[in-house]
Amino acid sequence: MDAIITGESERVGLSVIDNNDVEHLIEMNESGKILAHQQSGYPDSAAKRTNEEAEYVNQARRYAKWHVYRERGYDTVPPTENPDRLLAACIAVTRLSEAAFEEQFGDIEAQIRSHYDDSTVDLPFADADAGDVVVYKKDIAVQPDPTTFDPPVLEQFLGQFSGESDSPVVPQKADLDREAFDELDFELAAVSGMDVLHNDGYDNERTQQSDRQLDVEPDATLELIPVDPEEFGNFQQYVASHLIYQARDALLRMGVKPPVALRAQGQGKYRATLEQRVCPQYENYWDATETIQSWQPT
Repeated sequence: MDAIITGESERVGLSVIDNNDVEHLIEMNESGKILAHQQSGYPDSAAKRTNEEAEYVNQARRYAKWHVYRERGYDTVPPTENPDRLLAACIAVTRLSEAAFEEQFGDIEAQIRSHYDDSTVDLPFADADAGDVVVYKKDIAVQPDPTTFDPPVLEQFLGQFSGESDSPVVPQKADLDREAFDELDFELAAVSGMDVLHNDGYDNERTQQSDRQLDVEPDATLELIPVDPEEFGNFQQYVASHLIYQARDALLRMGVKPPVALRAQGQGKYRATLEQRVCPQYENYWDATETIQSWQPT
């Protein structure tokens, strides 16, 4: 992916070259709303595009928002799809004490465990089955604002591991307590209650929202599927890993090859998992048992 800003007044104009060498001329406002998008490589009608063609168009739009955010500082990337925000949330969660983590996330851990112990799985939908696709969600807001850092959070995070490892990194609490991370001293500002998304297997989705919603924009949303507790061991570390996978997915969905530290396999964003199953640009990065041939989305 490549992009240049071609003009800026009331709108920001860009030329984006996607991974299929098709040029996209995109205009957006300072909040990231796409106001115009022209390209000649794919059908104009979204209904006539293949999954592959549709994803090239979507990648171009996502990358355009990321480029404007990084080059101009406008908040054009949807908050919970911004790697800077997602990594800030990862840091804040990892640094919690065991008691503080239990207070904020104990409900979602207990709900996931209920799928694998002898208790009854309590779902808010009378016709849902515990074997259906279920996603447990929690919104997270952190402080200070992750979008105000220079260098950006992503670069500062990666800088602590570059040269030290050629393997993916899921930071341990001890890593983040080092003096080197003092500049990235994020903490939780607010955590919502637990929402439940249900998919019946026929792409019919519905969500039951918790009574406790945030009154601020979240920086990240946990999107956890039921996984055998024997697989994740320490749940706090599992949540931190999940946020790393989300940052990985955010870059992949822009058509960007994630840096080595983020090339870890596991379930990240729910939508990204669905796309990885059906779009030829991706491999099954969500599946820890898969052998990945390439981390470059084609």
